[in-house]
Amino acid sequence: MRISSITIKGYKSFGPKGVTIPLQDKLAGFIGLNSAGKTSALETLRKLFGASLMEREIFASDFHIGKDERPEDITERELSIEVRIDFPTDGDDSVPHFFSDMVVDDTYEDPYLRIRLESSWRKSELIQQGEIEVKTYFIKAAEGVPEGADTKKIFPSHLRGLIQIYYVPAIRKPGEQLKYASGSILHRLLKKINWKEDFKEEFDAKISEINDAFKGLSEFNTIQTSITSFWQKFHKDERYSETTLSFGGSDLDSILKKLEISFSPTGTHKPFGIDELGEGYRSLFYLTLVCSLLDVEEELAKEEDEETIGITRPLLTILAIEEPENHIAPQLLGRVIKILQSISEKENSQVLLSSHTPAIIKRLDPEQILHFRITEKYETKVNLILLPDKADEAYKYVKEAVRNYPEIYFARLVVIGEGDSEEVLFNRLMDVKDVDFDDNIITFAPLGHRFVNHIWKLLNALHIPYITLLDLDREREGGGWGRIKYALKQLLEIEIKKNEVLKLKDNSILTAQQLEKMHTWDLTKVKTLQGWLRRLKEYDVFYSAPLDLDFLMLTHYPEFYKKNIPKGGGPQIPDKDKEPEEFEEKLTGSIQATLKSKKATGYTYSEEEKELMIWYHYHFLGRGKPTTHIQVLSSMTDEDIKDNLPPVFTEIFDRISSILKAH
Repeated sequence: MRISSITIKGYKSFGPKGVTIPLQDKLAGFIGLNSAGKTSALETLRKLFGASLMEREIFASDFHIGKDERPEDITERELSIEVRIDFPTDGDDSVPHFFSDMVVDDTYEDPYLRIRLESSWRKSELIQQGEIEVKTYFIKAAEGVPEGADTKKIFPSHLRGLIQIYYVPAIRKPGEQLKYASGSILHRLLKKINWKEDFKEEFDAKISEINDAFKGLSEFNTIQTSITSFWQKFHKDERYSETTLSFGGSDLDSILKKLEISFSPTGTHKPFGIDELGEGYRSLFYLTLVCSLLDVEEELAKEEDEETIGITRPLLTILAIEEPENHIAPQLLGRVIKILQSISEKENSQVLLSSHTPAIIKRLDPEQILHFRITEKYETKVNLILLPDKADEAYKYVKEAVRNYPEIYFARLVVIGEGDSEEVLFNRLMDVKDVDFDDNIITFAPLGHRFVNHIWKLLNALHIPYITLLDLDREREGGGWGRIKYALKQLLEIEIKKNEVLKLKDNSILTAQQLEKMHTWDLTKVKTLQGWLRRLKEYDVFYSAPLDLDFLMLTHYPEFYKKNIPKGGGPQIPDKDKEPEEFEEKLTGSIQATLKSKKATGYTYSEEEKELMIWYHYHFLGRGKPTTHIQVLSSMTDEDIKDNLPPVFTEIFDRISSILKAH
């Protein structure tokens, strides 16, 4: 059995309309910025299935308060937490404990269970926190079916033990979990031990021998006599007049209360206690205790009959881990995720974790991830990661892209480029334009390739704004009008209306047939081309024109790029006047190499631009593009860059500022 969805209404940042969190896998990752509702979502499972009353207690602060509401004006509130539990059998017969409380959507459909906690709060003049009522029900109606008075059945408290949750908080305190106290992880482990009576008797006898040996020491008796004497001088109560020094208590339970774990060898010739470990190892050891418990339960279950399921061990164990990355070195996180994955694969276990670090997210499959965000109304919204259909060619690309650039999940704004050159340049322009990407939670992602519409769809689904910078590639294969056609078709793929994006000057709409032939349009129609480029800017799609980013920078800062050559290096350009034939041959070869075609002539480029293609050939086809830009930009001051900054970057940074203000 597994929880397949959690529906939360009116709890903390979850608004009154309710949010359903679908869990498609037995391992799920809740991601998003701080205070997006991830921890609250994990907490709801403790409210439902916590082992103690303290874990399940509902407080006045748990009830949602809207952005524009004043707490003092609120007189009553309601919240609900519901889980759907599925019982996938894969064709095998099974009779779960909850069978009589299951519901089914239709004939031949799998049955499932609905458990809902409902709580109400009312303002009270007598009780400071207000009156809070809590009830938990089986919902005896299928999802989507109207509920009536007979569709709720009280969830009996004796069934709570069938579903247990281990909550690992962001702040780990493994030392406290070693105490032999009811509810601690170690206590649950020790309960698995069959403490036989003859063992207890023998153990108690040995403890008595040790205590007697101590009493046989004269110095020991001197200390005890002195303590008793002074104790009796301080009070006259006969009930507590005698004191006894003993070694670690006199019975098994007393010894277990003082149970400790030590670590060796340490290099200091003495064992280390838990409190002496660093924060990272303490955090790892906390996870060790939880994993050990689940492992011991599974091992012992092999020795028990199937009838003991639900009696000596739970039907479902939920491991909810808040920020598993805390205090742990990044290189160890891979191990942590592998262990959690193996736990989730156990028959009776399910793992939920929350995180806001790319180091964890890149180790999860996108299908396992749920994105949390806070709306302008300060309410939590949750979305699955939207991927292309598995049969689609784009599926593998997009899946790997979002795994390699998990920072996009946490961004306020994503800038999409085509490659490493854009990333180098934007890193420098942040200083020039005084816009810190890190401070403003802006992420650059080189994902502007032929599947860019799927990246747009993903970001739209997550409500993350984005700006795209593509290469125009004029006179290259598929470039110029072909690149504009591509962007227009991608916008239509993400359901931008045709009468908006394809509207012409005379208010007519570009037909599908005209759009299909756009790549054949005349490149010399500069005004028409510029008009469509302006249209695409309305949808935050910009172009490095007329060719690509490398050529754009070269044409705006030619002298800096020409100076960036090793001693005795450079493109070895023949003298234009003295060696015209050799120069023309060099120029023709560079144009063809730059435009990636032996038929290319550069007819839409000026003579000055064509001559710069010799330098383009040298810098960007014969050497590393990012390296060249890094070297040139490091030789330039901010004022040098500002003096001739390509207008497209001014437009992009102006757009960045307006988006940040709106969000």
